[in-house]
Amino acid sequence: MDDLRDRIADDRSGIENRLARLIPGYQGYKELKTRRDADRLLRELLVQRLDVIRTRLREMIITLTNNGLLELLRAVDALERRLETVTDAFHYADYGYSGKTDPIKITPEILDRLYEYDEGLLEKVERLEESGERLGTADADPVSVKDVLLAFDAELKRFAAVARDRSKVLGGIEL
Repeated sequence: MDDLRDRIADDRSGIENRLARLIPGYQGYKELKTRRDADRLLRELLVQRLDVIRTRLREMIITLTNNGLLELLRAVDALERRLETVTDAFHYADYGYSGKTDPIKITPEILDRLYEYDEGLLEKVERLEESGERLGTADADPVSVKDVLLAFDAELKRFAAVARDRSKVLGGIEL
């Protein structure tokens, strides 16, 4: 995947470049904004991919209902809620702003580490997607459905644990 930070910086207009030369501090402000925008776009991509998995879970509810496997609906519902929590964490994540009196200053280096961490999460979501694809292939056998749900649950828990550590990067804590 291309580095979104470079693509956003390349899209700057001529007037922005002139402002950067004329107004002290403007270029630094734009560089931080570029870093934040790139990370926001990356997180939006993560949310989209997680929403596709969530749709599979909803489709599985229909399949289970049609096959009379109502006893498994509670497990699917719990997985959907957990996935929703993880998705919302990215959707509403902090953009990396800090005020003058904040104890932890958000520097360009922290924003770069945050972007790289989120980029790594994008790679990890692929494993979750693979596990999510199996949700649609589970047949009407309750044992195989349970196995698929347990495997997905384990993968989702691993992904959620890594996603929770994102706040440590933003706080400047080394992982």
